[in-house]
Amino acid sequence: MRDSYNSWKHRTASKVEPSRLMDFIKGDYKLTSEQKKELYNSVIKESYNLRLHDFNEEAPLVSIIIVNRNGLDHLKRLFENFVDNIQYPSYEIIVVDNASQDNSVDFLEDLSDVLPLRVIENKENETFSRSNNLGAEIAQGKYLLLLNNDVEPTYGWLNHMMKSAIQSEDVGAVGAKMVYPDCSGSRYNKRKSFKIQHEGIAFMEEDGFIKPYNRGNGKPFKVQGRTDEPRPAVTAAALLVEKDKYFQVNGLDEEYIYGYEDVDFCLKLLKEGYNNIYCSNAVLFHYEFGTQEKNKKKDIKERRLNNKRLFQERWNKWLRRELLLDKLNSNYLFSDKPLKVAFVVTETGNGSSAGDYFTARCLAKSFQKLGWQISYLSRVESDDWYYVERDVDVLISLLDAYNVRKVRCKNNLLIKIAWPRNWLDRWIFYYPDFADFDLVMATSETACRYIEEKTGRNTFLLPLATDPELFNSQVKKDARWKCDYCFTGSYWNDPREIVDTLDPESLPYTFKLYGKNWEEFEKFKPYYEGFVPHQKMPEIYRSTKVVVDDANRVTKEYGSVNSRVFDAVASGVLVVTNGDIGAEETFKGILPVYRSTKELNDLLSYYLSNEKERLAKIRELEEFVLSNHTFDHRAQKIKEILEAYILKRKMAIKIPAPSWDEALEWGDYYMALGLKKELERKGCDVVLQVLPEWDGDGDARCDVVLVLRGLSRYQPKPQHFNIMWNISHPDEVTIDEYNQYQHVFIASQFWADEIAQKVDVPVEAMLQCTDPELFYPDPDDKYKHDLLFVGNSRGVQRKILRDLLPTDKDLAVYGAGWEGLIDKKYIKGEHIPNKELRKAYSSCKILLCDHWDDMRDKGFLSNRLFDASACGAFIISDKVKGIEDVFEDAVVTYDNPDDFQSLINYYLVNNHKRKEKSLDITDLSNFIFEKNIELILELID
Repeated sequence: MRDSYNSWKHRTASKVEPSRLMDFIKGDYKLTSEQKKELYNSVIKESYNLRLHDFNEEAPLVSIIIVNRNGLDHLKRLFENFVDNIQYPSYEIIVVDNASQDNSVDFLEDLSDVLPLRVIENKENETFSRSNNLGAEIAQGKYLLLLNNDVEPTYGWLNHMMKSAIQSEDVGAVGAKMVYPDCSGSRYNKRKSFKIQHEGIAFMEEDGFIKPYNRGNGKPFKVQGRTDEPRPAVTAAALLVEKDKYFQVNGLDEEYIYGYEDVDFCLKLLKEGYNNIYCSNAVLFHYEFGTQEKNKKKDIKERRLNNKRLFQERWNKWLRRELLLDKLNSNYLFSDKPLKVAFVVTETGNGSSAGDYFTARCLAKSFQKLGWQISYLSRVESDDWYYVERDVDVLISLLDAYNVRKVRCKNNLLIKIAWPRNWLDRWIFYYPDFADFDLVMATSETACRYIEEKTGRNTFLLPLATDPELFNSQVKKDARWKCDYCFTGSYWNDPREIVDTLDPESLPYTFKLYGKNWEEFEKFKPYYEGFVPHQKMPEIYRSTKVVVDDANRVTKEYGSVNSRVFDAVASGVLVVTNGDIGAEETFKGILPVYRSTKELNDLLSYYLSNEKERLAKIRELEEFVLSNHTFDHRAQKIKEILEAYILKRKMAIKIPAPSWDEALEWGDYYMALGLKKELERKGCDVVLQVLPEWDGDGDARCDVVLVLRGLSRYQPKPQHFNIMWNISHPDEVTIDEYNQYQHVFIASQFWADEIAQKVDVPVEAMLQCTDPELFYPDPDDKYKHDLLFVGNSRGVQRKILRDLLPTDKDLAVYGAGWEGLIDKKYIKGEHIPNKELRKAYSSCKILLCDHWDDMRDKGFLSNRLFDASACGAFIISDKVKGIEDVFEDAVVTYDNPDDFQSLINYYLVNNHKRKEKSLDITDLSNFIFEKNIELILELID
């Protein structure tokens, strides 16, 4: 099928017209033999016509290293026109043969008579990495070229690659353009004949794995006209690198077995500060698919799993950040796709009356200036607004009704942002998914403080803004909209202050009202102009002198400033507002404020009768808005927020609760909340996952996984730094399981000392703890009982109740699953809200605490001991190893049921003895979440 390159000098025409040829290449085609030949020759011709660099005999020596095993047919094709094609004057060839049995060595020995070729004969089939490293060790060249035996180079390929390599000392690896040959016989690539196979390596997230892939794969072949493009990595099918740099990063890593070793190598160069290059003018056909499809499926699967695990362990965390930062900054190095943002809005289109869409559209326009792509998820128009396309990187919800827990997206790195502009209570309290947003922004300082106080979430200030390209003083006025003052906004059957405050009849100025649903108000009918599309708003504002702003009840109290304020000011129009908090916070007190009909009328009369003062105020406001409050400012702020988030340490905490609905009944959930709060205070982003989410990809963005090990076992993933905190049920944990983690904490000093001698990983004791912001003395008569026990039954009688019951004492039992196990007169409820627990602990005379058998025997102290002690409670507990080391004699323990009954009787009648014990509680400052987090972060750092 192949023609010699010299024959092109005498060819007169191609049998396939260029336009027809591109149709064949672009389509899903079935080629005839003649068409295959013409397509093949077209690639040859394009390569032959490229201009070559003029290397002389002083050109650096290149050592071409070729790995071979039973590849005689490949070698014959590779060397058929080798001398004519290479077009480079100084090279040697080293073939590393891995115990071939197909006469490959005999062929190579014959070839060494006409080529500068040496053969390393290995007695075993070495790995690709080991073979290339062996060749590199004996290479004499300044440069090394790793070259597959299953390639077919085209004219000038090494000339082009060397030209790229010598351009700068900063060049790392140089790769080439790989093209599919005739693939009609391939199982997987039969529609890719003569299309691009490789234009360098890029990365994408797939099932938590930051996966390398070939850029340009399947695209039509063409010569791009420029030689060099930066890439994070290139394929070792043809990889050129300076020998010193090769060994600077220790060559190819020999733990890889035919997979990812070239990507790993290039990333090592990149981290050393070198720039890897894709040389688009160096073209080679690559017959790799034929080699792979002959291998045994089982061998391939095992090999790929090993390579993937190794690559994830070494690069996943770093690549995840680099990939997202690359998209954020539109660098197109690690990805060939830009950052894509999806906005959650009510509706879209020019006819929309939803303010959220106009806000999103203006912000989107500024995002596009950063090189980002935009899409919308509309509540009205989307078939399924919870289905998010895989290519979306950032989701920004402007609607409280959007339940982010229902989002379905195959991109596990999706960053979910909440931007409440109003209705803060609905955002926070009506929808339990608010905690699942990765980032929260709010439009005023008051709103930020409110969200942080109610949820503990760090909230970024992001007021609304204007688009000065749309709203500006150069917009032409329109006589249709001419008036002295106006109001723009709709009435949605919710109280608005202007209904009572605005009184156009009392002023000698022209007024117009725009929006929806104002016809029901008799006083406004003479002034009502109906709904005007958003694109007409610049003309509306330019055609009036004053715009009246009415911050509604769900905006005003939180200090949010409406978009109409920014838009009107940017249009060169005065605004007066009833939003006093927003005017003070966002506009620093320079925006005129009214609080009554009289104040509004006074402001309108003053500024409409004093043009000089009105124009001066407009100039002051306009300069302030354009300097601080455009959507370009907001886009830049969001970019900064995203960058900080991407760089932030991220952790997933695995909670063994069976579902989110049941999580409130699990103490482990509140343990996780305490850890999360302190971690976030230390600048760490935290994802909480209940049991059904453990094995999914929701932790794909995380660097660290902390498993609260109770009854459920987790299978650690190689891309994470995995920490176990064994807080209960130690009998369930095997030595093999401990050894799967990078570090183990155990909530018992005794058991930590025991396990440390048996496992291969570091083990430390980290006891359970309390949150002094939640647990402190706070008595409440509602929980005033002689005896209190809080805990679930889990279908069995608990030891301490078995030792106590029946009793004539005032006993209150709170917990799930007690019906049928104890007399119902003792059961006071299934659940005490966590924020109320301190009241219960502070109010009872005696708190009862017990431990499961294995926890008691192995010294696992219940977290209830720490929480109740912080509340000043008097506690009687079963005996557990190590309790006296922490609580000394402040917690009373019993040996048997008779002893237990005696202790209860004694302390119920001796109030002063009880109080003495409560006051004897030792300093718990070392047993708070903050201290445990310091220990965890010190380990991670």
